[in-house]
Amino acid sequence: MDQKNELNRRDLLKNVALMTGGILSASIISSVLSGALAQDVIIVDHPVFSDDDLKLVAEMADMIIPNTDTPGAKAALVHDYIHAIVGDWYYDGEREKFMRGLKAVDGRFLNGSAAERKSIMTALDNEKSDEKTFFEEFKELTLVGYFSSQIGAEEELRYEQYPGPYQGCVPFEKVGRTWAT
Repeated sequence: MDQKNELNRRDLLKNVALMTGGILSASIISSVLSGALAQDVIIVDHPVFSDDDLKLVAEMADMIIPNTDTPGAKAALVHDYIHAIVGDWYYDGEREKFMRGLKAVDGRFLNGSAAERKSIMTALDNEKSDEKTFFEEFKELTLVGYFSSQIGAEEELRYEQYPGPYQGCVPFEKVGRTWAT
């Protein structure tokens, strides 16, 4: 993918964040604007995940975005993306909070059955807090990582490198997916 397309994707994510009131955390916005996009090989300058942590992140992300008619989070290397964001882009306090949340899930999840994993994810999703919970942060990272990957943009979203003429009102049934460009 050339730099022009990456810049357009970054601009898109920046504008979406601004339009939604800046819901994305500052670390995620700055990483996306600096070009930290999911790709074939993601180099983590400051690794913080063990191999088991990486497996856990991959399995959790894949439960959020599983393989369907399009590849899931694991195929899009979302776990590597999350590792790069947490290791290279998070502030120390954000990183520590994320790692505490990940460690709290660790042993129970990887050794659990499919039903136990679903139960753990449901419990995490139902946690209430005045601050953003670990799982809210995890889902945010998963979604940004997936939809900024080539798989997410080209296979899940509708992608045209050179879109056709503007059509202001098109029935959803005609296009079938949200557009990435």
